[in-house]
Amino acid sequence: MKCPACREPLVVVEREGIEVDWCAGCGGLWFDAGEIELLAVATGREAGLAFSPPAGSAPEAAQRRCPRCARRMEERALAQEPPVLLDFCASGHGIWFDRGELGAFVQALPRLPGEGPARDVAGFLGEVFRAPTPPAERA
Repeated sequence: MKCPACREPLVVVEREGIEVDWCAGCGGLWFDAGEIELLAVATGREAGLAFSPPAGSAPEAAQRRCPRCARRMEERALAQEPPVLLDFCASGHGIWFDRGELGAFVQALPRLPGEGPARDVAGFLGEVFRAPTPPAERA
């Protein structure tokens, strides 16, 4: 699959059973349908949030296409201040996060009742993107 933002190949990474497609070129992340809900639960949060169509969209965002079906994606605003604009596949295949948007999205999700402190998304996904420790430093 190709990145909807910069057209570089996406790299599949997995963390605790959640598969994410990552772009090494621009740092964006693609979540297939259902994967964002798994991430929400894994970080101790509920998956539901309110979205609204944005007042205006950037020309480059309007040209983005779903990496699964190649249909033009829809831009929706996360109802928070400042709003976070996310790209959704119009056919429901998934959601695209530009670099930095995923953290804002997860922080806006309500915590699950009765759960301990919510996990930080950067901490949850961090091990996937952390550079390996050289053998000399492990000892």
